[in-house]
Amino acid sequence: MKKILMILALAATLSACANINEKENIEKPKLEAVKDGSTQADDNKSKEENSGVKSEDTPQNSETNELEKHTEKVYEYFDTITTFMAYTKDEEEFEHYVRVLNEELKKYHELYNSYDAFEGVNNFRTINENAGKEAVAVDPKIIELIEYSKEMYDLTGGKINIAMGSLLGLWHDAREISVNNPDEAKIPEESVLKKASSHKDINAIEIDKEKNTVYISDPDVRIDIGAIGKGYATKIIAKRLEEEGLKHGILSVGGDDVLIGDNPASENSYYKIAIQNPDLEDKENPYSSVVSLRNTSVVTSGDYQRYFMVDGKRYHHIIDPETMYPSTKWRSVSVILDDIAEADTISTYLFILDYEEGLEFAKKVGAEVLWIDEDYNSFATEGWPEVN
Repeated sequence: MKKILMILALAATLSACANINEKENIEKPKLEAVKDGSTQADDNKSKEENSGVKSEDTPQNSETNELEKHTEKVYEYFDTITTFMAYTKDEEEFEHYVRVLNEELKKYHELYNSYDAFEGVNNFRTINENAGKEAVAVDPKIIELIEYSKEMYDLTGGKINIAMGSLLGLWHDAREISVNNPDEAKIPEESVLKKASSHKDINAIEIDKEKNTVYISDPDVRIDIGAIGKGYATKIIAKRLEEEGLKHGILSVGGDDVLIGDNPASENSYYKIAIQNPDLEDKENPYSSVVSLRNTSVVTSGDYQRYFMVDGKRYHHIIDPETMYPSTKWRSVSVILDDIAEADTISTYLFILDYEEGLEFAKKVGAEVLWIDEDYNSFATEGWPEVN
């Protein structure tokens, strides 16, 4: 499910627009960085009044006093909102990072795309269209993503599988129909799901690194990188920004959130990140948790913003490959892990596991995790960095 996300810098609020257009697809639920003692109203007011570093947010050291806080939102890529906040010496430095960000977003939006075609670009749509026909020459970054996806397939026992595109496509199409024509909303037939699910052999995706080609040997296998692609792209883009010199900032690509360096506007150098309560009706408690973090990443998978209803039942986008239906174990799963690509993948994987199995896996990979169940009960790993 792609979901509207806002990420707000601790120094002042960064709020993503609540409504952009009907095609908006945002993978992860909302994360927000919050200030000590602040309220949503305070944050909105400060955003309107001041685009620089506020005095109360600035610690008493000469380095930070020389930095300015800048923010930028990008709407064109990955069918989502990208929110970028950085502390830089001046606006010129920030604009340099924004140019780099847009270049990288455009590149990976076009490459890591299964639905849209772009002139002169062979992407995952091109590969899928040629399944069972011929190998497709691709950018090496596509091959790198496929190799990473196969590693995640092994790590998750085959439950995160980019070769499940035929099955996932059925649910995607059903959701699109429900959005465009609610009276025609229906779930895919069981027999159709079973047929599609029989075509998910990841070994049918063949790569030739010498020729830089990808070939799908089974004509009915389709690649879907929804659980992997955006997080992997975000990792690449954040690394590029750091290589360009960025030392302090937050990059949020549709809910895949990288905290670059520390927070120079905080006395302890940490950002406080608030994780949205999946009970959207609980207006008095908008956050399930507030955590203190720096130089890491946070991703949340949830079922509460991208779904459709049939006969009063909710059907969301996170499909359990064993049942072929949306998983019903959790309302949201949040993962803190230094590697944003792994955090993205693992948040989806843990969403389809029960608690005991998920807890064991979290310990194995060194992730801190917050689970919220159907009754809005919370469960967390021992090291979950909750702010008291």
